[in-house]
Amino acid sequence: EAEVDDNVALLPGLDGRKMSKSYDNTIPLFVPKEELRKKIAAIVTDSRAPGEAKDTEGSALFQIYQAFATPEETATFAQAFANGIAWGDAKQTLFERIDQEIAPMRARYAELMANPAEVEHILRAGAEKARTQATPYMQQLRQAAGLRNLAVAAAATQAASGKTALPAFKQYREADGQFYFKLTASNGDVLLQSKGYNNPRDAAAAIAALKVQGAAALPGMAAQLEAIVDAAAVQQALETLQAAAD
Repeated sequence: EAEVDDNVALLPGLDGRKMSKSYDNTIPLFVPKEELRKKIAAIVTDSRAPGEAKDTEGSALFQIYQAFATPEETATFAQAFANGIAWGDAKQTLFERIDQEIAPMRARYAELMANPAEVEHILRAGAEKARTQATPYMQQLRQAAGLRNLAVAAAATQAASGKTALPAFKQYREADGQFYFKLTASNGDVLLQSKGYNNPRDAAAAIAALKVQGAAALPGMAAQLEAIVDAAAVQQALETLQAAAD
């Protein structure tokens, strides 16, 4: 759920109107420090001189400050308005408060902009994380909506009617005492081969994950699998098993 503080639900811009790029009255937060200072200095104020009490109501400067400040800081700033703070001093106070908040973010932004390779790495890592979680759900949604792979569905139907064999998992124990599993195609070709497990339950759990999650489970168990020669064939075999189970 969105969390919007009532104090900042609508911010005024430099000219007092709603802050909007279309009005060209925004304060870009990640610009260099001195440019940020110039932007804040351009906030429109009235003609009241230093020493004259100033209203916080309707003041763009005060409302922007309030968006960054704590309730205690806001109360102190409001008192300064009542005491007749000079507009130049008020803008300096606003600049210092905003800069205090966003300086670390600005530094990180500059670091990332200077290193696009790191940005690409972060994006790929995020995409992989999202894909691992989303793929099983997307497969369920596609099947529920009737958007199944026609070749996979046909193979599963034929297998169910006894006309052709399904891909199959086989779990076994080798002479080294460890437990293995493999996924074979309907013609017996080995599509997927595991490395050894110390416990047969671990091998069985991996098979169960592949049956339920399909190809989405592969990244999480990559360290326990031999190199996959034909990823497309593995994915199709897993989809066939899932379609047959449905």
